[in-house]
Amino acid sequence: MDEDMRDAPRLELPPPPTFRAPKSISRPKPPVQQEEELGAEPKLGDFDDVHALSVSEARAVITAVHAARKKKDPANNPLGGDRVHNDSQTINQFIEYLENFSRFKQNENLHALSGLLDSHSEISAVEKAMLGSLACDSADEAKTLIPSLATKMTDDALQVMLDEMTKLQDRFG
Repeated sequence: MDEDMRDAPRLELPPPPTFRAPKSISRPKPPVQQEEELGAEPKLGDFDDVHALSVSEARAVITAVHAARKKKDPANNPLGGDRVHNDSQTINQFIEYLENFSRFKQNENLHALSGLLDSHSEISAVEKAMLGSLACDSADEAKTLIPSLATKMTDDALQVMLDEMTKLQDRFG
């Protein structure tokens, strides 16, 4: 039998499969975001043309929306009957934060502040929002916190504006 097997055609085994990594599929790269910086020349990236709100303005808007939602009929509330007033813990904490840190709580003072800041066309909306939120005491402090103001206003003009803003603030109330 050994001789018969020698004469029989031999079956050749295929070579062992070689491992090949799958073709790499690249993910789309996220768009390059512009750098955001509030230095001597403000660079706000995607937020360049967005209207900025001070903490006091945000408080006025949020409390008005919240009050309007409380007045809605529960049947027409998109949040459902169990959250008629949208009184979630997060919303309440956010409103409490705005209440604690807003400097101008009376609508008359907020409107007067808006008029005062709008009278200075050289200041951008972001700078106005920052001035309204930070409540700086001196021109030096304001220019340190908002470096872009250094080239837009003199120290004397900025100090006069800051003094007027201080008169409008609701202190401890």
